[in-house]
Amino acid sequence: MNRKIRAALSAFIVLSVVGLIALVSIHYKTRELPREDFVEDERVQVSIDRIHYSGTKDGRVEWELDARSASRSRDEDLTLFEDVRATFYAGDGSSYTLTAREGSLRELSGEIGVSGDVVIESGEGYVLRTDSLKYLINEKEVSTPDRVTVASERLDLEGTGFTGLIESGEFRLLRDVKAVFRDSRI
Repeated sequence: MNRKIRAALSAFIVLSVVGLIALVSIHYKTRELPREDFVEDERVQVSIDRIHYSGTKDGRVEWELDARSASRSRDEDLTLFEDVRATFYAGDGSSYTLTAREGSLRELSGEIGVSGDVVIESGEGYVLRTDSLKYLINEKEVSTPDRVTVASERLDLEGTGFTGLIESGEFRLLRDVKAVFRDSRI
């Protein structure tokens, strides 16, 4: 009797294992593999999420750029960024922080361009807002032909066209300038 029970249990185990193997095999043969929707852009050489990039001169960091993503063009000297945050440092230690929805970098010409809700905040409390802006790395100059507003505790400025020098902190609104002064000492 003992032999019959062992034989029956052995047969049951063997048949269970064979049945399990058959079911797994059938499942993997008939299941549909997930499809990839990834389409490679042949113009993009490199694409990176969460990037930090900086420029130095004579051992001093002159600017830093952070972005949610970056894509480097295969065909030209162009890197595109999304959700940009950049900080520019003047020689005297003052800094300017820029944010924008998108940006670009052309290393050979030394040009950073940004657009979409562009905001620059200075350490002195000035806030500049515009639609687009260009930064020339070698000249340390920012400029835009667009409408610009500059606000601080003491005054509000509005105008069309803007140039600013990072090193000296000087800036100019080029035309159609309006100003509101809130401080009598100005």
